[in-house]
Amino acid sequence: MPPAAVLEQQMWLFFIPVNSPQEMGNTQTFQKARLAVCRLAGWQLALTVVLAVVALVVGSGEAATAVLTGGFIGMLAGFYQAQRLLRVDAGMYPEAFLRGLWISEALKIVLTVAMFIAAIQLLRVQMVPTIIGYAGTYIVYWVALGTRYPWFETVAESTREKNWPEA
Repeated sequence: MPPAAVLEQQMWLFFIPVNSPQEMGNTQTFQKARLAVCRLAGWQLALTVVLAVVALVVGSGEAATAVLTGGFIGMLAGFYQAQRLLRVDAGMYPEAFLRGLWISEALKIVLTVAMFIAAIQLLRVQMVPTIIGYAGTYIVYWVALGTRYPWFETVAESTREKNWPEA
C-alpha cells in the first residue's frame, strides 16, 4: 500500500505512529531542533521557578504553588506540541506536517484546558498567580521568537549565503 493511502487511513488518529514512513530522520538539523525544544522547555522551567520564588517571597506558599502549576501547564502543553511536530519531516511530507500542526495545536488547547480544570478542581490554586506562571512560559516563547531562536544555521541558509553573499 503506498504511503499516501496509509496516511488517508490514519487521518482519524491523533498521533502518527513511530514506525510511520513519515518519521523524522536523525539528521543533524533535526537533532538540533530536538535539542532546541528541550532548551526552550528548560528556559521556561527556569523562569517558572524564578517567578515562584518571587511569589513565595512577596506572597505566600500557596501563591508560589499556583505559579509553579501555571508554569507547568504552559510548559507541558508546549513541549507536547513541539515533540508532536518533530515526528514528521515537513520537507518530505508537507501535507502530513500541516495536518499534524493543526491536530497538535487543537490537542494543545484541549490539554491546556484540561490541566487548568484539574488545577482549579483538585489543587484549588489561586487564579492570578496561576495565570502569571502560565504567561511566563509565553514570555519565553516571545523572547525566543524575537531573537530568532533556535540560533542555528540550516543547510539552506548556508547555501544561500555562498550563492548570494550580498543578498
